[in-house]
Amino acid sequence: MAREWLEREDLSVYVVAGVPKSFNKQLKSMLQKKQGEEVESLRLDEDLSEWVLARVRGEKRASSKRSPASKALWRAFRALAAARYHLRGDEEMDEEIRAIRDRVEKLWFKYSPLHAEGDDEEE
Repeated sequence: MAREWLEREDLSVYVVAGVPKSFNKQLKSMLQKKQGEEVESLRLDEDLSEWVLARVRGEKRASSKRSPASKALWRAFRALAAARYHLRGDEEMDEEIRAIRDRVEKLWFKYSPLHAEGDDEEE
């Protein structure tokens, strides 16, 4: 998934049950007709689908399974995301904060037991 795609302000996420894998093509076609312009749709892989469904159900990873480093990096990522939101009118600052946030995200992926064990995302 391209990062620019994820940065869009009009990004929406839907959970749809009972459709075949080929539904993604039909959905994209239907949305293009309705919008009148190019749209993007994506079918999540199995791991990410499981994570989304766990979040929809309200399931969270137990605090005991989170490392102190992972907790701190996740809080830093969320704080930088909030700062970026509040400074969205300042493009120079936005780019700077986004670069820091992306670096923190990479560190979180590297040091989080979540990614080593394949558990649900923490919050």
